[in-house]
Amino acid sequence: MMTLGLLLAAIPFGFAVLRAVGTGTDLRYLWVALAAAVVAWAVLRLGGRGVPPTASGVAVALVASTAAASVAGFVQGAQSVPAVLFVALGFAICEAGGLTLVHRARSG
Repeated sequence: MMTLGLLLAAIPFGFAVLRAVGTGTDLRYLWVALAAAVVAWAVLRLGGRGVPPTASGVAVALVASTAAASVAGFVQGAQSVPAVLFVALGFAICEAGGLTLVHRARSG
């Protein structure tokens, strides 16, 4: 479960690297992925060490991570609300889901 969680959490960073390599200069996805990961990690850690996250904790992490990734996207200059929400939600699902699996593997 640990490996699956780490792979899932790495997906947004993989997309960010592909975008950066493809364009040569565009690092916006990296900042969005980082915002999603840091916030999801922080929210899931608030549940306490050694305690698997509850469904409500994961939901809060997902919403907070989506919001943070959206803010990062708009700060980077994005203008399309649907596009930002699509990317932010996708990244947040990967981060909240992946980090939940990692946290559960460490707790159990």
